[in-house]
Amino acid sequence: MEAAAAAREVPRLPEELLATIISLTSPQDACRAAAVSRAFLAAADSDTVWSGFLSRDLPQLVAEGELPRAPPSRKALFRRLSVTPALLPCKLVVRIDNRLPVPS
Repeated sequence: MEAAAAAREVPRLPEELLATIISLTSPQDACRAAAVSRAFLAAADSDTVWSGFLSRDLPQLVAEGELPRAPPSRKALFRRLSVTPALLPCKLVVRIDNRLPVPS
């Protein structure tokens, strides 16, 4: 009975905390977590989570405008780079391993 009560309390955690926890998992696990509840969906879709799955240098390159037509969110950027590599002006090719499926 106590486990069930504790399970009901988890979605009440602050979104930032849920996002930090989910960011320590994998892209597949983040997508699975999004199906748990609305609170998990909001946390799993956050840029905090998806920035953790991208190369540490990539968010800086996007912020500096190096990546043409940057997607509006880190999740969209992850999905785009898992399908199509991007050639940056500095002749660097960026691609995410496409063996990590990310559902819509």
